[in-house]
Amino acid sequence: MRAMSHGTRLVLGLAAILAAAVLASCASSPSTNLASEWYEIGNGWFDQGAWAKAGTAYARAISIDPKLAAASYNLARALAESGDYPGAFKAIDGVLSVDAENIRALTARAWILYKSGDAKAALAAYEKVLALDEWAPDVLFNVSLLREAAGDLDGAIAGLKAYVEAKPEDEKTLVLYARALMGKGRGEEALLAYGKLGAQVKLEADDYVNLGKLQEEGRDFAKAIESYALAVAVDPKRSSAWFSLARLRLSQAEDGEGGLEALDKALEAGFADMDAAAALLAEPVLAERERVQEKLTAKGLVP
Repeated sequence: MRAMSHGTRLVLGLAAILAAAVLASCASSPSTNLASEWYEIGNGWFDQGAWAKAGTAYARAISIDPKLAAASYNLARALAESGDYPGAFKAIDGVLSVDAENIRALTARAWILYKSGDAKAALAAYEKVLALDEWAPDVLFNVSLLREAAGDLDGAIAGLKAYVEAKPEDEKTLVLYARALMGKGRGEEALLAYGKLGAQVKLEADDYVNLGKLQEEGRDFAKAIESYALAVAVDPKRSSAWFSLARLRLSQAEDGEGGLEALDKALEAGFADMDAAAALLAEPVLAERERVQEKLTAKGLVP
């Protein structure tokens, strides 16, 4: 299974800026007050996704007060969201021309590179930010995603590990970390990562299947049964998970009724793995063996 899939999005490190208060110095003159008003108007349009209107308001704020850096950050983001990447780079490069190591501006530039489709340059830009601040959590996260996309799963795992250590409360990223470990075959570590999740966290079917496999390997069959049951609750068409659930109920829990029910669900969902069917019948202990063989034979899975 590929790690960090499922529609994961890059996080913009400037998110906090959007709700930030206007610099205190803005209250020092009528012009700066007017600039702050245009800045807040821009934020209002930004929150509605009206990028062109937001950009116009931010540009007006900057024309009144060129030192209002927050407006330049948000202008760059609004322009990027609207597809005006040259304008976005111009806005953020204006900040960097004054402060070349501005972490927020460098992060914004990396995000714009990613948004414009240049993942390689975005990765290099994010890594430049990490060279200045090795514990920038959102940047660690983004670097991990880009490393994974580039095929560097080891690098992605290292970044995600650093991220979850910096932000242990971020359970969504902990799930991504567990998936990455699974993708690298580091099952024991993946199980530990999954184990740190709160019971209220809703996982995807793949995660529950991963857990079931890991728990089976550890011979914790009761928990594996629970995990496979959760997997099919999330995705009732997951035939392989239904079959795993049936197999464990029949061979480990000796739950004939529950095992046959799960087997029916697996077959209805299109399960067609003849090797797995033969392995099931080869189990030394198997509840309802004759009925199991009948069902598998009827589907052509055993001679």
